[in-house]
Amino acid sequence: MTDATPWSAIADFYQPTLEIVKLWMWGLPLFAAIIAISFMLSGKRLRGLSWKGMIDVVFPRDLHAHPSARVDRWNAIILFVIGFPLVGLFALNGLAIASNVAGVMTGHFGAVPQLLQAGWAIVLLQFSVFFLATDFAGYWVHYWCHTNPFLWTLHKPHHTAETLTPWTLYRQHPIEFFVLNAIPAVFGGAVTGIALYATGTAMHPGTVACVGILSYVLFFLIDFLSHAHVPVSYGWLNRIVLAPVMHNIHHSMELQHRDKNNAVVLTLWDWMFGTLYLPAKNEKWRWGVNEEEYGPTNPHNTLKGFYAEPFVAVGKSVSRLLPHRARKSAGDRG
Repeated sequence: MTDATPWSAIADFYQPTLEIVKLWMWGLPLFAAIIAISFMLSGKRLRGLSWKGMIDVVFPRDLHAHPSARVDRWNAIILFVIGFPLVGLFALNGLAIASNVAGVMTGHFGAVPQLLQAGWAIVLLQFSVFFLATDFAGYWVHYWCHTNPFLWTLHKPHHTAETLTPWTLYRQHPIEFFVLNAIPAVFGGAVTGIALYATGTAMHPGTVACVGILSYVLFFLIDFLSHAHVPVSYGWLNRIVLAPVMHNIHHSMELQHRDKNNAVVLTLWDWMFGTLYLPAKNEKWRWGVNEEEYGPTNPHNTLKGFYAEPFVAVGKSVSRLLPHRARKSAGDRG
């Protein structure tokens, strides 16, 4: 009995990791099926449709043996062991934030009459506001990660990937993983809290259920497949929803693709703010960040470089600024 409590605590601590691993394992067959079907629809042969040929198409050896892919796998394992349990303990829950914001506003400004009565209408409004606000914030955080020098230093390791595999989804520097990923939840929760107060409604259990279901659906259709090595297209829906081909473009090192397709789910934001890029038929590209940091000169081809290089880059930037400031101060005193 004395050992039950520590083991239970450990099991609870790693429950978020187990859920993610289950999702990831369920996603592999879906990933394999979509890649195989994509190849068949493109008119390419699957080596007589043998199992070995299909496996080689879905999990190409040259991609998974690449140094970039090895870094992805090890970083994913580290996040599974350390990251996801901490996210489960410390990550901000957007729906909880919404309820707290609504409660604070009610305390300060007083209650308002309930404007919606039907349960379906309440769920539809709350879910729509939370989803759109969270996805909107996700777009802008991603955009700023490409345009702000400091944030780019943290986000850049994700883009030095020279291969795309299911592991690339977890190619995130720990600081980016823990800090930046929380911002959309905070923003979405705050906006939803204002909507709760304005409509005089409390968080509906149906909204919580819908958000949970959407999280599972988006994991498979967006997060997991967005790093497929085959440019799967959703046709005209590419203008609305992030298809794998659109995120393939986002990972391209070609200049015309730089900082394009920053959407998390809805590419409508890219269209609205001028960052949408629709690839031409049979357009080719290479994955990576630029010509200077490609292949042997990629600073993130090892796990050590992946974790350390962003700190080194920030240190160099600060050191370049200090002498300039010191000279400016000396000139002001003179």
